[in-house]
Amino acid sequence: MPKKKPTKENRVPIVAILGHVDHGKTTILDKIREANVQGCEAGGITQKISVFTIDPKGNEKDLITFIDTPGHEAFDLMRTRGGGIADIVLLIVAADDSVKPQTKESIEIIKNSDAKPIVVINKCDLPNVNIEKVKRDVVNNGILLEGMGGKVPFIEVSGKTGKGIPELLDLINLVVEVEGLKKREKLPKGMLGRAFVLESVQEKSRGNVSTIVLTQGCFCKGSWIGYELDGEIHTERIKGVISEENENLCDLGCGCGGKVLGLSNLLPLGIEVYVLEDKDEKLLKENIKKVKEVEKKEEEKTEEDLEGTNEMIDFFNEEVEEEENVKILKLIIKSSSEGALEAIEKSLGKIEGDNCKIEIFDSGVGNITLKDIETAEVTKSIVLGFEVGVETGVEDLAEKKKVVVRKYDIIYKLVEEIGDVVSMMGIEEENEEEIGKATVKMIFTLSDGTKVLGNRVNDGIMKRDCKTYIVRDDDIILEGKIKSLRKGKNTVTEAKSGEDCGIILDVNVDEVQEGDKIYCNKVLR
Repeated sequence: MPKKKPTKENRVPIVAILGHVDHGKTTILDKIREANVQGCEAGGITQKISVFTIDPKGNEKDLITFIDTPGHEAFDLMRTRGGGIADIVLLIVAADDSVKPQTKESIEIIKNSDAKPIVVINKCDLPNVNIEKVKRDVVNNGILLEGMGGKVPFIEVSGKTGKGIPELLDLINLVVEVEGLKKREKLPKGMLGRAFVLESVQEKSRGNVSTIVLTQGCFCKGSWIGYELDGEIHTERIKGVISEENENLCDLGCGCGGKVLGLSNLLPLGIEVYVLEDKDEKLLKENIKKVKEVEKKEEEKTEEDLEGTNEMIDFFNEEVEEEENVKILKLIIKSSSEGALEAIEKSLGKIEGDNCKIEIFDSGVGNITLKDIETAEVTKSIVLGFEVGVETGVEDLAEKKKVVVRKYDIIYKLVEEIGDVVSMMGIEEENEEEIGKATVKMIFTLSDGTKVLGNRVNDGIMKRDCKTYIVRDDDIILEGKIKSLRKGKNTVTEAKSGEDCGIILDVNVDEVQEGDKIYCNKVLR
C-alpha cells in the first residue's frame, strides 16, 4: 500500500473484475497478490465484495486497485456497484466454459458503464480448449474484440499457473495510459476526499466495518467523516483504517480501497461518504444537496425517455386482483454483511409460486438473537442465517417455541432451498374422507388381461374415480384409483354396503391377495 498520497493527476485506477461463477476471478487475483483468498471462501465462491491495492512493479507509480465481486447471479446488484465506479472492468471468461449466464449479465453491466473493458480468457492451461470459439461467443454477445471488428483488448491467462498475469497488469496500465481515467468533479474547499461504500459488516471485536473505495482526495485516520443516513447528517472522527489483509493504515490514497473501523452506524451499500477538514455540517449538507439535484435531473431525463414506453405499458396492462387464500412464507433474515443481505433479499424477491409468496418480515446484520426467535414465534416466520452465529440459548428457545432456524454459508443454496419450499407450498393440499370399506373375495382376469378384484362392500360405498388403498395386516401395500366398477355385468358408479362388486384399479394389482381390505376415500380440496 502506498505511503504517499497520489495526486489527482496520478490517482490509482480502479479495476472491477466480473464474470461467471467458478470462472477463476478470485484465483486470478490470488495470483496477482500471491494470496489464497479463494481457498477460504465457502464453496470456493466469493460471497462479499473486497477491495485491495497492489504495487506490481514496486515503484508506487503503477499502482492498481482491484474490486473483487461475487460471481453468482444472486450478486448482480453488487456487481453493478463494482462496475459503476470502476475505470476498467475485467470480464473473466473460462476457456473451457465460454460465455455463461452470469457472463452475459456482466456484459450488460459493461455495456451500460463508461468503464473501459478488457476481456480475460482464463484457464488457458487446460487441454483441448478452443480460444477462437470463446472469442466468437464474446463477440456474439456484444463485446467487439480487437481483430474481430472492435477495439476491446483481450488476453489469455491462467490463474492457476500465473501465465499471462504480468502481461495482464501491463495491459491494464497501457489502457490507463491510452484511455485515461474517469474525470471527477473538483472537491469543494474544506472537503478532503470522497469515497464509495462497497460493503458493510458488523464484527464483534471491531464493531461496524465498512469497505470503501476512495474516488477522490485522501482518506486519513483522525479526519472527520460525514454522510447522510435516513435523512439525517452524521459527522464523526475516523477511528481507524485497515487494508483487506487487516494491516493498519495511516491513510488511503486517491483510488485506493480499505476498511473504515469504528463508525457509529452500519453504512448502507452504495452511499457516498466524505472526508472533511473540519466538522463542517453546513458544507456537508450543501454538497449532498448538490449531488441530489444532479441525480434528480438525471432521473427526470430518464423518465422523459421512458414516458412513451410507460404509456404503452399502461395501455396494455390489465388490473389483476390479488387472489384470495394466498399462502405467505414469512422470513426473518440475518446476514454477516449488508451486501449479502441485499443480494439475498433481491434474489428471494424473484421467487414466484402458485398462490403463495414470500414476505421478509425482518432482516438485519448480525447473529441470530433470542429476540429473533420470539419475533418468529409471534409472526410464524422462519429464521434464516447467512454466515452468522447464534447467541447463547437461541437453539434451545427455538426448539421450545417450535421455530425453524436454518443457517447457510453459500447464498445460492439458501435461495434454492427457499425456492423449493415455495414450490411445495404452491401444491394444492388434498384432504381425504373415508367413504367405504370392502374385502377382496376373489381375483379374476378378463380376456384382455385386465384383473378384476371381486369384493363384498362391508361399510359405506365403493365409488368410481375415488382413491383406494389396499391394506394387509394394517400396512398399505397398494394405492390407486377406481377406474371401473361393476355389479354383475352392469357398469355402475357406486356399490353400497352389503353388495358384491368388481373393481378395476388404474394400477397393477398383481400384489393383491384374497382377504386384503379395500378402503375407498373421497378426495377433498
